[in-house]
Amino acid sequence: MAAGNLVEEISDNLKLVVDAVKRAGPMAWALIGLMVVLYINPAQWIWRAWFREDGYYTHGPLIPLVAGWMVLTNKDRLARLPIKPNWFGLVIIVLCSLGFLASTLCHMNPPKYFIFVFYILGLMLLLFGTKITKALLLPWAFLFFMVPLPDAVIDIFTYQLRIFVTAAAVHLVDPLGWAIVKSGNYIYYPSGETLVVDDVCAGLRSLISLLALGAIFAYLSKLNPTGKLILFILSAPVAIVTNIIRIFSLVVVAKFWGTKVASGTVHDFSGYAIFVVAFGLLYALNAILERFFPDNDDAEPTAVKSEPQQEGAG
Repeated sequence: MAAGNLVEEISDNLKLVVDAVKRAGPMAWALIGLMVVLYINPAQWIWRAWFREDGYYTHGPLIPLVAGWMVLTNKDRLARLPIKPNWFGLVIIVLCSLGFLASTLCHMNPPKYFIFVFYILGLMLLLFGTKITKALLLPWAFLFFMVPLPDAVIDIFTYQLRIFVTAAAVHLVDPLGWAIVKSGNYIYYPSGETLVVDDVCAGLRSLISLLALGAIFAYLSKLNPTGKLILFILSAPVAIVTNIIRIFSLVVVAKFWGTKVASGTVHDFSGYAIFVVAFGLLYALNAILERFFPDNDDAEPTAVKSEPQQEGAG
């Protein structure tokens, strides 16, 4: 029964899209066709980035599905909003097309990925209008989590995170007096063993994934828009802190059981464990923020009884 309801909801939303396209006329079909033609190759590149071994965007295929789920959960609200096409959407589409052309001439693929998301924004404005587009801004913005960052940017962030988390983990160990020495992302023990914090341990992958998780958590929370934004922003330091805890635990394991044990099963298990810890921290932060930023819209509205008008004498 639940599956049948889901199919029905998806069908209703597709009918809404088709009706909007019909209302916009042949231009809408032409613009959608243009998007397909322009982005058939970039879409393949994004797909390969999602499934690249040791990549940072293995969560990518889930992002459009989650965005679609966000739209479905708002279908009742969307159904009450008027469809009034906004021609500013065409301006956005033209600018996106020019940006795509410039990226092609400069042989730069990464900008095309981000332009694609803004192209969708332009279509939303042109087909549905301002009010529906505002209601869909969160699912639309969520799509950015599926867009791979340029490799050069990933390398810079990975290096900086790797050095930072290594220094933070060793700093936590210093009070224990273990005489551990750090040099860059290398940790040296008095026994002569060396623990290396590599790219995977830097935490960029978990940072990207936990930001996406934080966005979903904020969307589901019973917070007002300000509280949701704060919770989403806090998911970044939560990801970094949990990764520091992970490296600290590996340093401790390497001290007592050796770097081979720390780099083996314990390393793999800790990669999953930090998501459990991060989820617990997000849950705790959500509980705290609910005290200061509650969503008053969830409260039952008080019924206001209208007093009968008194007829004038005479």
